[in-house]
Amino acid sequence: MSTIWILRFTCLLQIASMGILFVFEAVRMKDVGVGESEIGLILGFSSGVFILSSIFWGRLADKRGWHKRIVVWGTLGFTGLLFYFALCTTPWQFFVYGILRSVFMPMIAGIMPTIAVKAHGEKQQGRKFGIYRAFGSVGFILGAMVLPLVFNDIAIVAQASSVFLIGSLFLISRLPKPEASHIHRAPLEIRNLDSLIKLFLFSTFFISLADPAVHGFFNAYARDLGGSTRLLGLLAGMFGLVAFFFLPLMGRAIDHFRPSSVLVISLLFQPLRVFVTSTLDNPNFLWIPILFHGICWGGMEVAAVVYLSRRVEDGQKATVLSYYMAVRMLGTLVGASVCGYVAEHFGYVTMFRTISAAALVGALIYTLGIVISRIRERSNRGISGTEHQLKSDQARGNEPF
Repeated sequence: MSTIWILRFTCLLQIASMGILFVFEAVRMKDVGVGESEIGLILGFSSGVFILSSIFWGRLADKRGWHKRIVVWGTLGFTGLLFYFALCTTPWQFFVYGILRSVFMPMIAGIMPTIAVKAHGEKQQGRKFGIYRAFGSVGFILGAMVLPLVFNDIAIVAQASSVFLIGSLFLISRLPKPEASHIHRAPLEIRNLDSLIKLFLFSTFFISLADPAVHGFFNAYARDLGGSTRLLGLLAGMFGLVAFFFLPLMGRAIDHFRPSSVLVISLLFQPLRVFVTSTLDNPNFLWIPILFHGICWGGMEVAAVVYLSRRVEDGQKATVLSYYMAVRMLGTLVGASVCGYVAEHFGYVTMFRTISAAALVGALIYTLGIVISRIRERSNRGISGTEHQLKSDQARGNEPF
């Protein structure tokens, strides 16, 4: 089996397992009596741990070349975490779970994209990476939709999904050993990032405020409206189905257009998606905002990784992607606390609309920044063209008019 196919099936198995917690952790907490504010604090604090963990593992991977090794460690830890999650019943136990999840998840989700981007090369990188992530969507459907149809107990679903991670270990072991880099590079500091990366990361913070609303609290909202575990599984499966079709399309769009153009469209769809959710009061119609998932999440998932990877050196890719994940988690940290407080005191509808407005700020900031950047780029091209023409005229002995 080629490296590309090993990566694709590995992604499928990893997302099939990790997606269970992604979809059902807030629902599980709510089912055992944890309040919305406590859920928000748990998710928010774990996001803070995620920030530090993501940066640590990204820097370590680039510095030591331990990309594959870190993924293996994270897989073993996450497998044990699935069984612990099934036993949690109190806020304190879920608090410990949140910390452990935030340590182990970046070891897989943060490092695997770096391995995949390097393996896919530069030619048609967007399309190839989009297909790679589409396999993850198949895994998401398998774990979040199929397993809940077989087991109606979230705890059993989590335990059963550990089989997928164990299977992924076999595939990871067959990946070739990464080539050691002989070029010594100074650590990539945030202050040394170029202005466009900084602009994107700043905007990502505002967009990420909505992540808890469109994922964890979205499922809690569905449960609050009377949705069953099976309905939640079907909705989660639809997330994966929409992403499966859109991820390759977003990858192709990146190959034909600028990644920044795809990012602008994706960011603008995020607040729209959240606002549409606030207009629905029947759980059976919550599939409607999921239709936006392929554009706003699918575009970000592919375009952001490819865009950031192209703007740094080879030995800095894991680090810059760790910064991206850290900023997303920082937004999630703030967003989870805000969502929990507003949902508990003012209701889910107000929560969705408040977060939608915040996400719109981020989308407009990035859009405006890209427009200004392109105007300057065209202006610089015009100046360069004029200078070149003047030099040509002078070389021929002509005086400029």
